[in-house]
Amino acid sequence: MKVVSFFSAKGGTGKTSFNMMFASFLRYGLGKNVLVLDFDRPEYNLSYTRKREIAFMDKEGKGYGEEGYYPIEEVTALDEKSISRIAGMLKSLSDEFDYIVMDFPGSFCESDAVCVLAMKQALDLVVIPVELDGMNIASSKALAQIFHESGLKTILFFNRVHGKEKAELYDELRTWFCENGIIVSENIVKSSISMKREMGCAGYFRSSVAFPERLVMEKNPGVVNLFREVVGYVEGEMEQSQEMAV
Repeated sequence: MKVVSFFSAKGGTGKTSFNMMFASFLRYGLGKNVLVLDFDRPEYNLSYTRKREIAFMDKEGKGYGEEGYYPIEEVTALDEKSISRIAGMLKSLSDEFDYIVMDFPGSFCESDAVCVLAMKQALDLVVIPVELDGMNIASSKALAQIFHESGLKTILFFNRVHGKEKAELYDELRTWFCENGIIVSENIVKSSISMKREMGCAGYFRSSVAFPERLVMEKNPGVVNLFREVVGYVEGEMEQSQEMAV
């Protein structure tokens, strides 16, 4: 069983959307058994999205019953003792699930769940979205180095990439990250209106009840390729690349 989280130390970076889409890719695209743990209290946006989608599917007569979808559990107790207990329970879930995807709040301090679980070595990989913004770049670099020092594997990827920006800027930034021992994906996620579409819209991306892989590949192939890369990374197919980068 692998435990993965798309995470950023600030809100508004798309981490919840990526966690949801990645879980959907695993379940509906690859047939994996997936559990999502929603730590993002009090909003629980991922859990809320699922409830809204189920209501929409039922209204349209397309629902398959909740047993057909991967479970999303809200984590209500976020004190350090409770999080440590969760870390200890993860191994017991390995017979039931292939992956656990965790969605954390956009903050980063010692008592936060992501920090506690990282120090408990309960996470296999953290994937960090980074945008072409000075503050975001600095934050992502610091975050990746902290995780690396704790022994937690990380991958950065460029998100919300606009066609007007010069490719050389990203190449230079990727080189700078790599020189600091940080692995950066070759896959980029473009900024597009499609990425904001949900269930109920014509051509949706973000969904907890489906993963329209053909549509995603057509509109934003970096998303699917990134997810495939993450799966290969945590399942051991990219260990050699990691060693070379570090």
